[in-house]
Amino acid sequence: SYSTISNYSDFMGLEVKSKLGYQFGAVGEFGFTSKFSIQSELLFYSRGVKYENIDGEVKMNYIGLPLLAKYAFKAFGLTKVYAMGGTFTDVRTKGEFVDPAGTSPLGSGFKKYDWGFSFGCGAEYPTEKGIWGLDFRYNLGMTDLHSGEVGDYKTRSRSFGLALTYMYDLTKLLPKNRKKE
Repeated sequence: SYSTISNYSDFMGLEVKSKLGYQFGAVGEFGFTSKFSIQSELLFYSRGVKYENIDGEVKMNYIGLPLLAKYAFKAFGLTKVYAMGGTFTDVRTKGEFVDPAGTSPLGSGFKKYDWGFSFGCGAEYPTEKGIWGLDFRYNLGMTDLHSGEVGDYKTRSRSFGLALTYMYDLTKLLPKNRKKE
């Protein structure tokens, strides 16, 4: 993931740049037709910002629950290329300021939750045992992350994510379905 916090430079009076992070988790896809499905996920990922002129950063870890509608089609020789969109709800599990003087917790000024919209696209490549996928997503946070009243600044999360996925059909693990293959 590659994230930032909008208006954080104006809010703190320091120049900031985007921070590289990570994400991992589990995904479930529920198909209604061959083209339309709903995808739900349980993710753990890191977000934050880096300070531009000083050695420091804001680190935040979240548990996220995206819920996305997915529309698939054939293109570029792949059996499934898709566009998706929906919403996410995140709960912060950890947050800290890090600089050369040390590490300190974010404190009560930062909210412990985030909510927003997700938009993305991707492609899947089926194999004999499962499906490999590449997913690109943009998360647009709508919650003002800082609860204090400091001017008219709204600090909201913004992030890009790139994920490599592997999916398989869990129903094939059931004994009655194994006999059919």
